[in-house]
Amino acid sequence: MNEKSKRMMGKQHKAINDSLTKVFKLPVYIDEVGENEDGAFDCFHVIYGDFRKMQAVNRLLQDVYVVYVSENNPDVEYTTLDIITVISSINGIEFDRTIKERLQKDDTDSYIDQVTIIFTRKVAYECKV
Repeated sequence: MNEKSKRMMGKQHKAINDSLTKVFKLPVYIDEVGENEDGAFDCFHVIYGDFRKMQAVNRLLQDVYVVYVSENNPDVEYTTLDIITVISSINGIEFDRTIKERLQKDDTDSYIDQVTIIFTRKVAYECKV
C-alpha cells in the first residue's frame, strides 16, 4: 500500500541527508538532538512533521524542518540562503519560511544561532485498501 509514495519519501530523506552532509560537511541528525564529538554545536537536525490534508483528493502536506545550529558563525544568513537553495532543489520539496533564534549558551556570554528552515512536501496516499 502507498509503495510509490514511500519510495519517493525515502529518496527525499536520503537526498536531504546526503546534500547537507556533502555541501556543508556537518553532521546530520534525524529526529533527535546530537552534539559533535569536540563539543561544538555546528550541525543539522532534520525533523519530519505531522501530515495534514490538502484540498486536493488523495494528497497530504508534511512540514520538513531543517534546523541549522551554528556556533561562532558570522555568516549565518548566507549559510541559511545556501541551505534553502540546496534543499529546494530536491524533487517535491518547497521552501516555506525560516525562524531564527539566538540562544545563550549556559551561563556564559557565548551564543548559538539556531535557524529552523521550514519546507513542505506533498505526499500522495491511497484512499482505499
